[in-house]
Amino acid sequence: MHSARAYSVGLPAALAATALWGFTFLGPAAVDPVNIYYLVVGRYAVFGLISLVVLLCNLGRLRALGTANVLKAMHLGVVGYIGFYLLLSMSASIGGGVLASTLTGLIPALVALTSNSLEKALRWRRLLLPVAIMSCGLLLVSGDVTSVWSDGKGRDALVGTGLGVAACLAWSYFVIVNGIILKRARTPVDNTVWTASIGFGAFGASLLLLPLAWSGEGPSPLSDGGTFWSFLAWCTALAVLGSWCATWFWNIATKRLPTTMMGPIIGMEAVFGVVFNLMWEGRMPAFHEFWGGLLVVSGVFLCAYVFNRARPAATG
Repeated sequence: MHSARAYSVGLPAALAATALWGFTFLGPAAVDPVNIYYLVVGRYAVFGLISLVVLLCNLGRLRALGTANVLKAMHLGVVGYIGFYLLLSMSASIGGGVLASTLTGLIPALVALTSNSLEKALRWRRLLLPVAIMSCGLLLVSGDVTSVWSDGKGRDALVGTGLGVAACLAWSYFVIVNGIILKRARTPVDNTVWTASIGFGAFGASLLLLPLAWSGEGPSPLSDGGTFWSFLAWCTALAVLGSWCATWFWNIATKRLPTTMMGPIIGMEAVFGVVFNLMWEGRMPAFHEFWGGLLVVSGVFLCAYVFNRARPAATG
């Protein structure tokens, strides 16, 4: 069973990561009307530059990690960051933003249920209640998705749903496989080099989005000086906080907590995202935002309580 120290370090680290990921929700509104794909490329270019500097400053640790592990980390950056974002953006573009954001509510449940089948960390009856509470909260936070299917755009909604589910699978894959690699490594994996390798992979894949940025709607960040410096500042903030620091904290938590528990914690990302957007818009939360967020928080902490109380047992 994971020690109390593991939880005391892992849980705050996981919550810090989700808060920083939630901060990235401000990105599109902050750089509007600049094409959002420019934001992705800019953010991951900075993330990649930071990662390259870190790797060059830690060549000994990089060699110790080994080529195979570096490639594993890089592929996680490709799938978890660029693959997830691209699929989710396409889902939002075709099926609507409400549909896409609602579908992300599948991620915590997918991670928790899949991981528990692999780890057997908790009896199913203990896990289902916090996951159900959190999932209901995420549905509330996301708003009314039924309108997407009732406005005569059923085909678009169907395609958008397929892309949204694929995005959820991509991010769930990142969380689960990242956990498996870090926990099963024969020797402890250096967190800084691992994070940098993920960042370098994400940067390489982000270059594939350049054609979408060039052909998409919205002005270029190079259209005028004021736009460029504001754009660069946001790319840097999102890269440093929402990419580097968030991934670093998440990996700390991943080494210490069962991946089954990490699933519900991911739900906090949406809550933090709503909080940051409310602060940005200068308004109080709507009914569904307040109660949905409260349910997500309750589900996450109920899950942490259950894990602390439960003994290792086979699934029942």
